[in-house]
Amino acid sequence: MFKKLIIIILLIVSTNSIFAQQFRQKIYLLKSSYITNALSLTPKEAEKFWPVYNLYSDKIHELKFELENNLDKKLLKNGNLEALSDNDAEKYLNNSLQMEQEIVTQKIKMQKELSKIISAKKIILLQKAEKDFNRRMLQEYGRRKGMMKNQ
Repeated sequence: MFKKLIIIILLIVSTNSIFAQQFRQKIYLLKSSYITNALSLTPKEAEKFWPVYNLYSDKIHELKFELENNLDKKLLKNGNLEALSDNDAEKYLNNSLQMEQEIVTQKIKMQKELSKIISAKKIILLQKAEKDFNRRMLQEYGRRKGMMKNQ
């Protein structure tokens, strides 16, 4: 009985993982297409652009994820913010600033690398396209979530 339960749980977890991976892949493809169109990248530019963009984008995403989850871990460990010692709070703040500086450093490196591939105007368009894409994704998420509530 216990073995069957474990097998069922493993199947559910692996199925959820597969769907999440497919969802992330779909989002990635949509974003790639959106940015390529927004920047009017030529095939030659796109061939050089995407490896650089993906490398730095992944690094920045990891840093942001770590930054956002850092306080959550501290709060979970201590129960709440009130239980956080001043010393731990100061360490958290210093760590957060260091991580934010690293994010900026990675953005600067990405901009320098991309400027070898695309123009400064296209880099500005990239920043705008990223914001527009994220805004559209959030709007679509809100719309779908609203539709699910109405059902």
